[in-house]
Amino acid sequence: MSDVLRRIEIPIALTIIATLLQVIPYYLDIPPLESAANTASNAVLIIVACATFVGVISIIQVHGKRIQRQSEGWYYSLLVIGFTVIMSITGLPIPEIGLSVNNTVYNWLFTNVLTPLGSTMYSILAFFITSAAFRAFRARNVESSLVLVAGTIMVMSNAPLLTNYLPFIADIALWIRSYPNMATFRGVMIGAALGSMALAVRTLMGIERGYLRGGGEE
Repeated sequence: MSDVLRRIEIPIALTIIATLLQVIPYYLDIPPLESAANTASNAVLIIVACATFVGVISIIQVHGKRIQRQSEGWYYSLLVIGFTVIMSITGLPIPEIGLSVNNTVYNWLFTNVLTPLGSTMYSILAFFITSAAFRAFRARNVESSLVLVAGTIMVMSNAPLLTNYLPFIADIALWIRSYPNMATFRGVMIGAALGSMALAVRTLMGIERGYLRGGGEE
């Protein structure tokens, strides 16, 4: 029995069935199949909730070991576990005892802890992007020179102090966004869509097996 469950054909068959179950109702009007697709969608929500629960347990295990070993920065792990437990408990949908996403403690933590931390992470990311852009925007050849000029214009167009005295910069930036940028974006999206379709076909045919326990193609 264990050998049967370990056969690689089983997860491939489940992947094919689940994919066709969601794709076919978009093209064919088959009420029983649509009902089955809706049921499968609801099952996905349950699976996602279970996966989230497993993720929380994993976080507690990893950070719990750091606290137990008194590793460097272990107090940050203590804060992570503490806020995870507090927000999980205060956000439970039990209004009879005052627990919900609308209670005071949950809203205070969300507004004064989670939101500022998110803003801080985005700010740090902005500095990293600026540093990467500084290294990338070097006029080594014609292509990089065009990128440098376009990037400089786009940055200047978002500075009111410059656009007040040089209003044509905003017009040039709008033209860049509307034509070269949009054309490039559409090309990238078309390429990504074709790549996704090719990957889907390879997966349905059982050729692509990279998602199966890290296994490669056969």
